Amino acid sequence: MMKTTKHPRELTDAEAEALVDEFDAGSDHVVTSTDALAELRAAAAARRAAESRIEAAALRAHREGASWGVIGVQLGMTRQGARQRFQPLTDD
Repeated sequence: MMKTTKHPRELTDAEAEALVDEFDAGSDHVVTSTDALAELRAAAAARRAAESRIEAAALRAHREGASWGVIGVQLGMTRQGARQRFQPLTDD
């Protein structure tokens, strides 16, 4: 069995495909195309990048004087939701 100490986010496409192949070898459920899995990994990477961008923008807006309520409105969440999500990331 292939072993790795890497976090799944740190796997290269080749390493991820090798793991899929290994799982397939011991399963009745075989992935016939790795294109969908590659797209899934790409989408997950894009989501992580977007989340990082949102965090940076929210923190910048807060530093520049925007309230958690205003930030929440921009993100489609409540003031409390924005505060709970982003305040732990501030120096306040």
